Amino acid sequence: MTATLPAPAAEPTEDRVGAIEAAGVEYLPEEARDSGPRNLSAVFLGANLTWTNVVFGAFAILFGLSFWQTVASMAVGTALGTLAVLPTAIIGPRTGTNMTVSSGAFFGIRGRFIGSGLALAIALAFAAVTVWTSGDALVAAGHRLLGTPDSDLVHAVAYAAVAALMVTVALYGHATIVAIQKIVVPVVGGLMILGVFAFAGGFDPSTSGGEYALGGFWQTWALSAVLFAAAPISYGPTIGDYTRRISSIRFSDRQICTALGIGMFIGVLLPSLFGAFTALAFANPTDSYIDDLVAASPAWYVLPIVVISLFGGMSQGVLCVYASGLDLEGLAPRMKRTQTTIITAAVAIALLYVGVFVFDAIDSVTAMTVALNAVITPWVAILAIGALRTKAYDPVDLQAFADGRRDGRYWFVGGWNMPAVVAWVVGATFGLLTVNTTLYVGPLADIAGGVDLSTIGSAALAALIYLASPSPASRRKSPPIEGI
Repeated sequence: MTATLPAPAAEPTEDRVGAIEAAGVEYLPEEARDSGPRNLSAVFLGANLTWTNVVFGAFAILFGLSFWQTVASMAVGTALGTLAVLPTAIIGPRTGTNMTVSSGAFFGIRGRFIGSGLALAIALAFAAVTVWTSGDALVAAGHRLLGTPDSDLVHAVAYAAVAALMVTVALYGHATIVAIQKIVVPVVGGLMILGVFAFAGGFDPSTSGGEYALGGFWQTWALSAVLFAAAPISYGPTIGDYTRRISSIRFSDRQICTALGIGMFIGVLLPSLFGAFTALAFANPTDSYIDDLVAASPAWYVLPIVVISLFGGMSQGVLCVYASGLDLEGLAPRMKRTQTTIITAAVAIALLYVGVFVFDAIDSVTAMTVALNAVITPWVAILAIGALRTKAYDPVDLQAFADGRRDGRYWFVGGWNMPAVVAWVVGATFGLLTVNTTLYVGPLADIAGGVDLSTIGSAALAALIYLASPSPASRRKSPPIEGI
């Protein structure tokens, strides 16, 4: 006996470049799986070639680390973050839907709202940061090239321009996003490599950014590593947006995971190295990395900075806005993806203006990133364990919320799988209590001498509790479908 597949969507699921994608978070049948591992690698490689990761690389220098200390924290943090999300790459091809809806298999039909909330917070926050960094670069470049004023009004206009570009591409959907990323990778990647030659004359690896931000080397090094781990982990809820269109029949788990790992690790490492390298090339650094970059740049490299700002800002921002639209659609299934995308984009832009014009940028971005990392990492850890232990899913019952049903394989107890929920709550609580940043210090931040345990500790604690918990009896409406 085999389970009945969901009925085909009322609208076509065909995915074409330049056409608005009709499919949302509903189940995508095998014939709609028109993507592959190379597309997956291109998406996450391109999405990371942005000023956000460049600035994170510069932050480590500003925290007081030397270049090689920064490289070490960068490599370790990025590798750990990438390894954490790799197992989740196989979920989307088997469920045919995005990651937060798929998380219902582990958290329950209502428990998946945890993932939706986390995904929305991550997407909105990083969309705002992306627009901020790209907009500031445009303003600084315009001021140097054309003499335009460096005022709040000009900044506001630049943010609006970058936001409009990324929202437009996000509205078109998956195929257009993939096509854009395939352009971003050689263009932005090549320009960042070219930037190494532009700033090589002032680079001195023996210098550092000054005093350690957290008072000691290991505490500061750990904070830096957590920031770099945050980049891959923050994409945890987003990965399924692209793997759901990959066939688990035509492509192996190894192919899919390898493609994600390459795109994620190199994508984060390259711009972060560029940020650390250039931060040590400034003769008189200020508290604004972007302004310093444009001021110290050779005249011939200012225009490439503009191109990186437009393409890089769009590439990461598009993933954030597209993901937030899908996640909100998962919470409000009667709305279309295009409608939810516009709503979440408006919220992200509002967060941007508040964050830039009200709060200190560097401290608030660092604290926000580490705090979000502390609550998203245990969720990703539970999904990774679930992915390794689960070979078959029921796509019918994963759509129970959208169908208005209160039954099925993933209903568990009142729609919640309590072992997973409790494991996440405990892990996230521990993570928030142990965060150690320059803006926010958790009450348990000193349990390891000030070394930030929020990421590793929250993941380990959640994983141990989840693995030790007895498996709940799940309701079975129909047998699972192998290979989905």
